[in-house]
Amino acid sequence: MGGFLLFSLGCPATREGGTAKKDATGNSVAAANKPASPTIVAAQPMPAEPAKLPNRVTAAPISASIPVESPNLAANYDVPTPNAPARAGLADDSMREPPPFAVESPAVAEEERPNPLRPSSSGVPLPNNLRPAPAEGKIRPSVRSNLPASPGALPDSAAGRRPAESNALAAAGTKKPAGSPKELRPPLDLIKENGAFFTGWPKPRFALLITGKIEGYLEPCGCAGLERMKGGMGRRYMLFKQLREAGWPVVGLDVGGLAHGFGRQSEIKFHTLAEGMRAMNYGAIALGETDLKLPAGELVAETTDVENKKSPFVSANVGLFGFDAGMVAKSRIVAAGGVKIGVTAVLGKSLQKEIQNAEIEFADPDAAIKKVLPELQKNANLLVLLAHATMEESLALAEKYPQFHVVATSGGNPIPPDEPRKIDGSKTVFVEVGLKGMCAIVLGFYDGADAVRYQRVVLDSRTSFLDPKKQPIVSTAPPPPEMKNLMAAFQDQLKAIGFAGLGLRPSPSPQKESGGRYVGTEKCKPCHEESYKIWRKSGHAKGYQTLAELDPPRNYDPECLSCHVVGWNPQRYFPYESGFKSKEKTPHLLDVGCEDCHGPGELHCKAEEGGDQAKMDQYRKASVITKEESEKNQCRTCHDGENSPDFNFSKYWPYVEHYENQEE
Repeated sequence: MGGFLLFSLGCPATREGGTAKKDATGNSVAAANKPASPTIVAAQPMPAEPAKLPNRVTAAPISASIPVESPNLAANYDVPTPNAPARAGLADDSMREPPPFAVESPAVAEEERPNPLRPSSSGVPLPNNLRPAPAEGKIRPSVRSNLPASPGALPDSAAGRRPAESNALAAAGTKKPAGSPKELRPPLDLIKENGAFFTGWPKPRFALLITGKIEGYLEPCGCAGLERMKGGMGRRYMLFKQLREAGWPVVGLDVGGLAHGFGRQSEIKFHTLAEGMRAMNYGAIALGETDLKLPAGELVAETTDVENKKSPFVSANVGLFGFDAGMVAKSRIVAAGGVKIGVTAVLGKSLQKEIQNAEIEFADPDAAIKKVLPELQKNANLLVLLAHATMEESLALAEKYPQFHVVATSGGNPIPPDEPRKIDGSKTVFVEVGLKGMCAIVLGFYDGADAVRYQRVVLDSRTSFLDPKKQPIVSTAPPPPEMKNLMAAFQDQLKAIGFAGLGLRPSPSPQKESGGRYVGTEKCKPCHEESYKIWRKSGHAKGYQTLAELDPPRNYDPECLSCHVVGWNPQRYFPYESGFKSKEKTPHLLDVGCEDCHGPGELHCKAEEGGDQAKMDQYRKASVITKEESEKNQCRTCHDGENSPDFNFSKYWPYVEHYENQEE
């Protein structure tokens, strides 16, 4: 999917009084070296060595007077473009408006376009919302993925007081499905689902690779259907690497939104993502709403220059510890393919209202752009605005400032469109980036007819994003070592800090009153032998092992652990009182156990031991979960569209299905 866009790049006004300034060595001194001027760096290949925390890897700064070869890209040769308008001449120094462009859309019917979010046969995935609290008067166990149901654990000493129970499936002779649930997954056709990329593209003079709103999404979950999941730093790194190895000068730009949530883990993840993006030699990264909810001190560690290495972070209207502190560059200039690309960024007014941080100063986006734009026009051929703002605000800025050749927004849908949005009365290329880093937008710039090509790249599991012969092939290779080392360092930090160091404090379970404390799945076995056998054969019984055997392991990561042990909140990643603490301290709470669905079992066990029929009935009923409740509310708190894209309740339920006769 892609199209052609047309406009030309004008020469920057780099001279004052008709004579370029020179230093003692005779080298040109750019106006961008002034305090109010943008920082200039060159787009370079990614470093060969793996990135290691906390060392930074950034592009080396270059002189602002880098020669611009044929600034009018139309002067060299033509790239045939259907319905191309007459070639525009050089834009004047003010670059008040980029020449018009045309879009060549692929001849694909709307209903035939690949849709990365096409629902499976199970329907549209449900959102990752916590299940609402039960209505007053109703007692329900905790919610999580579907597990063996049982009314609780009965100690051997109370065996004589067991209710008349039997496993309905065993009694009826029902057979469990053969094989693994993985065998239920439909064949994967990457081209059909996500499209072919860069079809017919010649090598561009340079390319912009635009991303944003990763929101803490370091990598796909990988617990179920990794090959069908999208996004992740490893795949993004491979896209950069493959394009650069093909000889493309690539400049990475990001509209911001690296962070997600609060707390120490969110801060560590923010630094990890920033380190990974430096390893990819990003030219500019905006500060987004979620980033600015972190402590200003954490942000300054990334936005300030260190040892002559320029930070890629930029914002024209965000001041960390105030604008006078000068902790954030207002703009940057990146050189690629003999062209200077001027980049600035703004945070939308509506999003500013969501940030309550006295250490951060904001300015009106419109006023900030007016201040920074003249300097960019003097020193750059191509102007880019990174708008971390709503779609409405971003469109308004694009229309008001047609000097920007490219405007990228953080607004829009989770998956960006497969062609650029057209703006009435504007010639700017308007780009959406989507959500959670699942996609990247690549703009290829060419000589000749000033053609610019657009490609939405879904970061899926294909072996190559560029080679048409390898695109249909699902990659089985491990993540690139640069990103694997980064992920290992992140997990090592979590392990070293521990849950307490991350600020996680156990909270009372929502089912504490109706269930008491967590006692572990083994307590259920004596009275619910058939249900236990079903659980033992399921993937839930190996939940913790799944994390521990990953490379690198994830069994110290609360965001992973919460769906793989007993007694954690699966969506907010914190433990409940009496929930899992560690493999050594609470081995009985390893894996996804009975109590993850049926609630804590302590009171049920005590009732069975005590022989009080009223209490026995009360706590048996409290632990009962129906199939309908499981399908509607429980399973998808972990088996959601993001972590289990192939999850289909009706197909997976038979692998864990179990019933026991209960006295009503």
